[in-house]
Amino acid sequence: MINLFYNELLKAFYKRRTYISFILISLLIPAIVYAIDYGAVSLETKIYGQMQDSFIFIGSIINGYLSAYLIIAILITHMPFLSTIIPSEIISGEYSKGTFRIYLTRAILRRDVFFAKVFVVFLYTSMMMFYFFLYSLIISYFILGDGELIVFHKGILLLSEDDIIWRFMLGFIFSNFVMITVASLCLFFSSFSKNSVTPIISTISIVFVGSAISFIPIDIFELIDPYLFTGYIDIFLLAFHYPVPNEIFINCFLVCFSWSFLFILMAYFNFTNRDILE
Repeated sequence: MINLFYNELLKAFYKRRTYISFILISLLIPAIVYAIDYGAVSLETKIYGQMQDSFIFIGSIINGYLSAYLIIAILITHMPFLSTIIPSEIISGEYSKGTFRIYLTRAILRRDVFFAKVFVVFLYTSMMMFYFFLYSLIISYFILGDGELIVFHKGILLLSEDDIIWRFMLGFIFSNFVMITVASLCLFFSSFSKNSVTPIISTISIVFVGSAISFIPIDIFELIDPYLFTGYIDIFLLAFHYPVPNEIFINCFLVCFSWSFLFILMAYFNFTNRDILE
């Protein structure tokens, strides 16, 4: 099993597509941070303009923490697409290239092959999300420095420096749960497909529909939204509420775990019963 995992890991990280998300993140985030730095005065006016009539701000409220917060809050809704890069191809690619036929000549259980692929998908997704969060913080810190973080939640919430990092960590952990669920969904579609495009389109379509349900204020949608993993894509923002809504985070974990388990289970049954020679 360990050797299979190692082999699947090597196959994944020898493919150029694996690094697409890391390259995009590496290029996009510094550009956004420099843009924030360049337009700091204008950004302060737009975000906090009305407060300047009631409060006196000493120094700039634009700092690395605010930059990272804004970057993650904006880009997190696009991370589901990047989460499909590896799972969309990890099974379907084997079928399209016919490499699964090699397994027929070796004493390897399909179950072990499948779970080795699942572990690689989970590892890739977690690494990508960790890099996204950490890189946003590091680049923002070195360009804009540190300071207190001002966010809006039921008014103005001022977070001291020692009350910020753990919130980013909390946001990362639960955002990662959501992206792993997205990756699991894509893996499920990949187990049925012979190309990598169909799983991506199918996954993003479901994410789009689920996100629409979350944003449209209709009673029936509001009833089912808590049970959809797409309703927690922006859970990062809740990590900066006071108090932190623990119940929502618990629900997020349970919902994501349930959907991930279901997707992986269905993909497993299809993978282990599918005709390799078809």
